[in-house]
Formats: sequence, C-alpha cells, structure tokens
Amino acid sequence: MKSPTILILTGEVSGDDWGAGLASQLKKKFPRSCLLGIGGSLMKAQGVKLIADIDQLSLMGLGGVITKLPFLFNLRRKVLDVLRDQEVDLIVAIDFAGFNMSVIKAAYQKGVKVVYYVAPKVWAWGAGRTKNLVQSTDHIAVIFPFEEQLFTDAGGKATFVGHPLVDHEFPSQDDRSDFCETWNLDPDRPILALCPGSRPREIARHLDLFVHTGQKVIERFPEMQLAIARSRSIPRAKLWKDQIPLVDEGRRLLAHSRTGLLKSGTVTLEACLAGTPFLTVYRTDPLTFFVAKKLLKTRYLSIPNVIEKKCIVPEILQGDATLEHLVERLIPLLKVESAEYQEMSSRFQVVKRKLGRVGVAERVSGIISSVLEL
Repeated sequence: MKSPTILILTGEVSGDDWGAGLASQLKKKFPRSCLLGIGGSLMKAQGVKLIADIDQLSLMGLGGVITKLPFLFNLRRKVLDVLRDQEVDLIVAIDFAGFNMSVIKAAYQKGVKVVYYVAPKVWAWGAGRTKNLVQSTDHIAVIFPFEEQLFTDAGGKATFVGHPLVDHEFPSQDDRSDFCETWNLDPDRPILALCPGSRPREIARHLDLFVHTGQKVIERFPEMQLAIARSRSIPRAKLWKDQIPLVDEGRRLLAHSRTGLLKSGTVTLEACLAGTPFLTVYRTDPLTFFVAKKLLKTRYLSIPNVIEKKCIVPEILQGDATLEHLVERLIPLLKVESAEYQEMSSRFQVVKRKLGRVGVAERVSGIISSVLEL
C-alpha cells in the first residue's frame, strides 16, 4: 500500500484530543503518511498539518452558529479545495456533526473513503441523520456500546471501539502532593472542582454561578478549597482577585477532588472515570433550550446517565440552577460517608466497564487500515 494522505476533521477541543491520539497511532501504522486536518495544538504536535485551527470554531447556541455561518461556508470550501487539489485517500470525521456531515457527503460522492469516529449522537436528536451517515461512510467507529447496533441495523458498517477517554491514565493518590504543590493547593484539604466549560458562551453562563456556589459551600464547610479547570476563555484577572487556583490539568484536578460542579459535556465522563462524584449543570439561552427540548430524544444530558439510561448523577438545568439549589444538592456529595456519595461512586464503576478497553485509538487506526485496503 502506498503512503496514504489522510484528512482529520474536528471542531471541538475534545476532538483535538481524540484526533491527536489517532494521529499518533496512524504515524506508527503509516510512518510516511501525510496527515492533514482541522484541529488544534494537540493534533499539530502530532505532526498534523492544519488547514484551520479550532480556536476559530468556538460555537455555542443558535446565535453563535448564525454569526459563524460565513466562516463555516468558507471553511467547507477550503476543505473541498484540498480534496480537489490533493490526492486525499481517506477522511476521518471526528464529532462536529453539523460541519462534518456536509463535508463527508461531498467527499464520499467524489470517491474519497470516509471513517466517522465519534459519530453524531443520532440517539439524542432522532434518526434523521442515521441514513445520511450510513450512506456517506465506509465505516463508523462508535464510542458507546449501544451505538453499534443502531448503525448496523440501518445498513452501515459500525464497530464499538470504546471511548477515547479510556486511553488516558488518571493519576493515583500518590500524585496528590505534587499536584497540590504545583497549583498552590493544600494537600490536606478536600477540593471542590469547578468546571464551567471551555467556550466563551459557556463560561459567561456558568463561571460566576459556580464560583459563588463554591464560596457559599466554603462558608459552611471551611475545610474545603476551590479550584477551577482552566480555559482560555476564563478571565485571569477576575480569578486572581478571588484567589482561586486556575488548573490547566483538568483530568488531574478531577482525580484529586472530593466533588465536582460541572457543566455538562465530556467532562462528566472524565469525572466518572476519575471516580469523583459531581453535579451536572447546564444553562443556555432560552431559544436554544426551547429548540433542544423539542428535538431531544433522550431524557438525559449527562453522559453517565445516558449510558445507564437512568439518573445516577443529578442534572440541574436552566432556571433551576440557582446558587441556593446548587449548594443544597452539593452538600451530600461533600461527605465521603454519605449514602449519596457512596451510591454514585459505586455506579461509576459500572459505567467504566461499559466504556471499553484501553487501545481505542489503535483500534480506530486498524479500521482505517482495513478501509484503505478495500
């Protein structure tokens, strides 16, 4: 087989992470391959030549999408120009369905092979995209166990590869002293991790609420300390004034925290894998929430709840996410001996077993190799 040219497309911070892990495996399997992509610093560090950076794709809410439409149209044209001007053998689409679906459909019609990794959540938004996805891909590498049958029943080729988070090693308690020293935390005091999101609009809607909630918790439990998962969207000066450490290592923070207050998203699975109980909070603009509520086909937002098909983690949405309510719901999760804490920790072990084995990126690279040989 000749050295392939592979185009990796993502538009999220998490997708940059998954794309980087995959690029590392692809370089081992195809040492002379040419890797192109839309991604971020992690993919770039693995030798992917970026045609666009995901920092330009911070979309959130309907208003955010609308304002970015001209940019997205231009980006789509740029990707299609790459497909026209270079001999791309295969596209790997990672999540970011709104953009990627339009690109892979055009590419597939041109004869470019397509593998979708981290498929669109058709189980959440209905089956409308399922047919289009199956008809525009050679293989779908799914990350949740229930997705494989969903796509194969629709006539597609799908394989459960496991969730890419399981390829990441979470630190043990032996690491706690070094972690706390690095981030100016007291190793003898329990930590409440505040994870308000990564996009500017998420930060605007969650950061102040999370900080004020944490400060109220400390009034009642002075032995606790706060730390915030770092995002480039968080204003540094504001948090320096509040003297709350900004931690760049989100997974490490979760592993060493007693409890988390988290905006819904991939971070909920990270906390689950770290074994750290948490509350899920989600606030968005009223229009986006109204539309989502009409379209969503699942009862839950938090991924552990979706996997278990029941509420194992509290979800507090929109107007219910008040300071007083969050403090009230957090209190039982601050006590290791509480029934709520023990029950959640136990259920996390069940979720972990359903997320697959280590070696996710390697299995995806194997699928890509098989597709290229067809």
